[in-house]
Amino acid sequence: MQLQPTQKQRQLAQVHKFGGSSLATAERFAAVADIITQQDQTLPIWVVVSAPGDTTDALLHIIAKAEQPAACNSAVMALQQQLTALVSNTLGPAAAQQVLTQLQHWVAEIPDALAQHKFNDVLAIGERLSALLLSEVLRQRAFSALAIDAREFLRIKHYQPDWPTSAELLTELSQDAAIYVVTGYIARDDNGHSITLGRNGSDYSATLLGALVNAATVTIWTDVKAIYSADPRKVKRAVPYQHVSWSQACQLAQLGNPVLHARTLSPLTNTNTALVVRSSYEPQYAGCRVMQQDASQQGFLTELSDVTLLTLHQEAAVTAAELALDLQQPVVALPQQGENVSWLLPTVCAERALGYLDELNINAVWDTQRYYALAYLKPYSHFSVNVVEPLLQGQGVLHRYENAQQVIWLLAEPLAADVLEDVHHRLLQARPVLKVIVAGTGNVGAEFLAMLSAQQQRLATVVQLELVAVLNSRQAVLEHNIDIGNWSDALAKGSRWDHKILTTYLNALPGAKVLIDITPSRSFATLYPTMIAAGCDIVSANKQGVTLPGAEYQLIRQALAMHQRQWLSNTTCGAGIPVQRTLHELLDAGDEIIEISGIFSGTLSWLLCQFDGSTRFSDFVLQAQAGRLTEPDPRDDLSGTDVQRKLLVLARELGLALELDDIVLQPLLPQGLEQGSWQDFWSHRTQLDDAMAQQYRQAKQDGKVLRYVASLALHNGKAVAKVALEHVCTAHALAAIAPCDNVFVIRSKWYSDNPLVLKGPGAGRVVTAGGLHADLAVLIKQLVAKASLPAATALT
Repeated sequence: MQLQPTQKQRQLAQVHKFGGSSLATAERFAAVADIITQQDQTLPIWVVVSAPGDTTDALLHIIAKAEQPAACNSAVMALQQQLTALVSNTLGPAAAQQVLTQLQHWVAEIPDALAQHKFNDVLAIGERLSALLLSEVLRQRAFSALAIDAREFLRIKHYQPDWPTSAELLTELSQDAAIYVVTGYIARDDNGHSITLGRNGSDYSATLLGALVNAATVTIWTDVKAIYSADPRKVKRAVPYQHVSWSQACQLAQLGNPVLHARTLSPLTNTNTALVVRSSYEPQYAGCRVMQQDASQQGFLTELSDVTLLTLHQEAAVTAAELALDLQQPVVALPQQGENVSWLLPTVCAERALGYLDELNINAVWDTQRYYALAYLKPYSHFSVNVVEPLLQGQGVLHRYENAQQVIWLLAEPLAADVLEDVHHRLLQARPVLKVIVAGTGNVGAEFLAMLSAQQQRLATVVQLELVAVLNSRQAVLEHNIDIGNWSDALAKGSRWDHKILTTYLNALPGAKVLIDITPSRSFATLYPTMIAAGCDIVSANKQGVTLPGAEYQLIRQALAMHQRQWLSNTTCGAGIPVQRTLHELLDAGDEIIEISGIFSGTLSWLLCQFDGSTRFSDFVLQAQAGRLTEPDPRDDLSGTDVQRKLLVLARELGLALELDDIVLQPLLPQGLEQGSWQDFWSHRTQLDDAMAQQYRQAKQDGKVLRYVASLALHNGKAVAKVALEHVCTAHALAAIAPCDNVFVIRSKWYSDNPLVLKGPGAGRVVTAGGLHADLAVLIKQLVAKASLPAATALT
């Protein structure tokens, strides 16, 4: 479809469509208004609405009773009472009166419209009321909103949109409103007569409008939070997809899928407009994006009830799509068998179809058998459905059709719920794929990738681990199926990158994906919300993200909640020691944390274990530096800020709204020595040596040892946090440690008198990389469990 220049030059906008169930009550109108007002106000907002609740069915009933005045009048009065109550419950008295006056006028016109057989004008009342009522709700919230009857601009000629005329009329209607609320389902033909766009035609209205206003996105708000592998109302284990390919979405629409309808996609084909399906009942979820490029195929199971077959010669001068357009019903062209073609269509319109074909002098054979059809869209062309064939043959398959894209079985009766669930499970239990993005290729990053190669082989029968990106601060390789064993050569041939390049790449990646952040970068951590929105779970060894200022940290948490993603950061404190996981398990079980204390720095642990007062403390600092146990500038360790950050990590894992400055910090480094160069420090190191010698003598005199301790105490809802050098008695859990150990002492309601102690190496590339893989294993278990419960046991 090529739009006229006037449409291409329009300012980018956004279109949101809400169906009847989303507008069925006063509470739902308020919820929809909430959704609209939370959208980006910098882009014009166009809203397409269906009739409230079951209003269209009520209007169809009125039309059906047109020849029975008493029954018709009774139905009109009942509907008017229902809609009056809706308006009165939705708006305050003054605003409601204005809408009710208009509603009364429309209802008063029904008898004349019926007499003149202007049935589509009667059907339009529902959408007109929704548009008027919602625009008034928005105005009551101080938003500039304008209700528009789509018949004022939308022109359909021979079932196809008249783009130039529609665009010109829409331009004349557009004002300076911030929000336009447009009726769905209705339009006019080239003679000016009211027409409807068929059942669920409001989705089609939305995509037509999206093309006319050059929308960046068209969002279909419905009662499900995504496009599922099967109808979630019938199949409990249906999988919600984040991305669906355009071609499969078109196939689903042709099959009469309840979420996507036959003509919904056509106006947006070959445009830059994104189509998104979201739930108006659960707007916190990001929904499903229908992608025109770079989206892999998924597996879908869908049903058609009460359908029949038409068979005609393959050279017939008409297509299934043309017949579907005339019938305003799905017509499925079945995979061809022999010289004839067969079409599957609703039984109720079979006679109309025969009449249409007869007018074209096309002979068709109608198989008057009523069928139940089960269709499966394949995730790839050579996908085998043999695993379900015995089960379905036992249900009495009458016909079977298959090509590279789909398989369709025709049966005499619908499948029982448990059988349908079993079919879905067998077809979708194929090995899941997890795409892995690794940021950071230093010592820990290289070790993680070396372990990933072994994990890929070990878990090959359970999950397919696919390395799709490796990057560092200089360059990146962004490719599908990077050879994990040869990642360094691939990276050497990579190119420069920025966050836009990376985000675009991640958005185009379909399916499950995880970002492994092994960088020390604060700026990279601020990109988490964008990466989460692109569908990534996060596994992080980067403390910068967990310790961002509260407002930025909350943006990450909000993105996680909205997109249903996870952020596992166990290695940011304690390397491979599962301290965060332990805290979560205690809290999830109902325990209450009272205090966390411990030794969080492997470097300072080593220094204080080695220091015996006989040698200057600075000499041990030099040894640690030479052994790569410290940061390049050891003062970064001696400052205590790394321990301070780790304590903040644990505080936030407990849900505490602490900032870094809320944690009292007493550096090991005497004041002033943090200034200047390392050479400046070294010339004044005696200040450090004298201070540490004095601390050591005092501790030894008291029968204690020196430990650099972080502590977080919770009392009456208040948190007291500090990091300082302490004198610890030799019987304390923090005393008996090995150099480089981290120790975590957890006091809780359950572990009060005898605290829970976790101890082990708190640094090192192997234990840190192993900790990252432990977090990754959590995500893999969950992914496998969704795909197949029996397979999940392979990881336990």
